[in-house]
Amino acid sequence: MPKIVTIGGGTGSPIITTALLKAGYKNLSCIAASMDSGGKTGIIRSDERDQVIAISDLLRNLIALIVSSNHQKNIKAFTDLISFTDGRHRNLGYTIYYALLEMYQDDFIKAQKHLEDLLGIKFDGTVIPVTTDSSNICFETTNGSVFHGEHELDKQSMSKNTITDLWLDPDVPATPQAIEAIKQAEYIIYCPGSLYGSVISNFLPIGIKEALKASKAQKILITNLVSNRNQTHHFTPEKYLKVFQKYTELELPINTIIVPSISQKEFEKKHPKIAKSYALEHSHFLGWSKKDLKNITNKGIKVITSDIISITPHLNRLRHDTKKLSKVLKRIIG
Repeated sequence: MPKIVTIGGGTGSPIITTALLKAGYKNLSCIAASMDSGGKTGIIRSDERDQVIAISDLLRNLIALIVSSNHQKNIKAFTDLISFTDGRHRNLGYTIYYALLEMYQDDFIKAQKHLEDLLGIKFDGTVIPVTTDSSNICFETTNGSVFHGEHELDKQSMSKNTITDLWLDPDVPATPQAIEAIKQAEYIIYCPGSLYGSVISNFLPIGIKEALKASKAQKILITNLVSNRNQTHHFTPEKYLKVFQKYTELELPINTIIVPSISQKEFEKKHPKIAKSYALEHSHFLGWSKKDLKNITNKGIKVITSDIISITPHLNRLRHDTKKLSKVLKRIIG
């Protein structure tokens, strides 16, 4: 099996993990950000005075790594725990995972092994927090405002006040396992999702940039299907490249980019209701013309255009199709 590392979080990373497993790849290393301060995780971190890491992306990736058809009752019981929140915003699945991290002194490998023993399953890979030290992302916007915490990133998602810079407070070291996985990888896949919250934030812990510079892996970017107003509004592949260059400090941080095979104009003509629905959220489809794609091809990046979209018409939503993506990834990785 080739050594494959995914970098990302939110809902995007589990989709890529699922696609890779469908393509037949196993023993994946899924690096996830651990600085989230929103939702259930944010409440727990606030209660703990920011002394614990965020585990939401870790658990999402862990669930995606379950492909066993055996022990379905055990698996369903576990996923039910993670998805259920009581009236006081307490989540038993989160509580169990935090307890395991405390029991094993933040050794997430032992925590994952304990869950395997508990559920009677084997995860098809390892989920690696990018850091086990508590920190938060901070960002500055076009009007000079500074925000602290990823929950602010979510609150500003429909704002025209776009992000211009991102950093951690405090600075923290990356986990040795994340550094080693990147150095040893043959393929690194940057997953779709919140560009700054789920992907770029993983480049910020101390040691990650150096690991990327030392890595000889083929680096693959799978772009988002829809923009965020404060992050990727009117983004082109070239803008993606510039952001990755800034935060990785690499001249060529991406070798291959996977994008939809339809441009924004073509999509809006073909799916006007869906385009209108996203427009109400100040979002738009991220598809590009041949000229936009040529601009990045000229910089030495291979562009793969493919039908990778799944549409749910009754909800007017777009998702990456794991089955279609698995075929694309299979062609690239072999």
